Amino acid sequence: MNDFIITRKFHFSASHRYYLKNLTYEENLKLFGKTIFEHGHNYKVFISIKGKIDNNTFMVMNISEIKEMVNEVIDEFYDHKNLNLDNPFFKEKLPSTENISISFWHFLNDKLNLYQVKTYENDEIFSIYKGGSNVILGRVYRFSCGHKLYNEKLSKEENFKLYGKCSNENGHGHEYKLEVYIEGEVDKETGFVMNLNELDKIIFEVLEEIDHKFLNYDVDFFKDKLPTTENLLLFLKMKLKPKLKNLKKLRVFETENNIFEIECE
Repeated sequence: MNDFIITRKFHFSASHRYYLKNLTYEENLKLFGKTIFEHGHNYKVFISIKGKIDNNTFMVMNISEIKEMVNEVIDEFYDHKNLNLDNPFFKEKLPSTENISISFWHFLNDKLNLYQVKTYENDEIFSIYKGGSNVILGRVYRFSCGHKLYNEKLSKEENFKLYGKCSNENGHGHEYKLEVYIEGEVDKETGFVMNLNELDKIIFEVLEEIDHKFLNYDVDFFKDKLPTTENLLLFLKMKLKPKLKNLKKLRVFETENNIFEIECE
């Protein structure tokens, strides 16, 4: 019998801060920046369960039951709370995005047959937890490029037939969205899979090579390759994997309708 995955989206608003008692104020500020001070987020959480169809209801589980169980937990421990002080899971842990996903698993796994918890701190930072020791950290970046899909070995008509408007000889461009997925164990002190400042530095150095560039002419990698989004992903993987050993996946939105991804394990 087939297994199904059912996902329900939830929202909550909460405050938190990052501060390690064994470090000085200056050390905390260097490590966490302004997040050592109380601040808040409008979180989004996607709770996914996995199971088989019930022969009587023809559902895996009634969505209303999922909603009731999860909202009960959110109301008690998360929504309009100070996570550091009001949520018992964070008495000895920092409420990082990674640890928040783990905490939902902690509160819900004995009630629901969980498949995955995905938490968005904001539109640029998210985490995914599926049980076990590893968590996936997701980080979103944006960059802008010009390019054209035009094979010089083909006629103008042949290029248009193959690539459509993308074959315009003068080129066109996109504002790309890049999702970077990093998988690993959560640091017991910081609650991070990886410090975002370190990740940002690596990503921005690579994006500097392509941001506000015309890929066909300005980037050596594309001198003998068409800058399709597939080849763009190969370029990013080539540049990032040596610097990020725990890089799991890259996902590029060329537009909101055209989405490409590549595994990096």
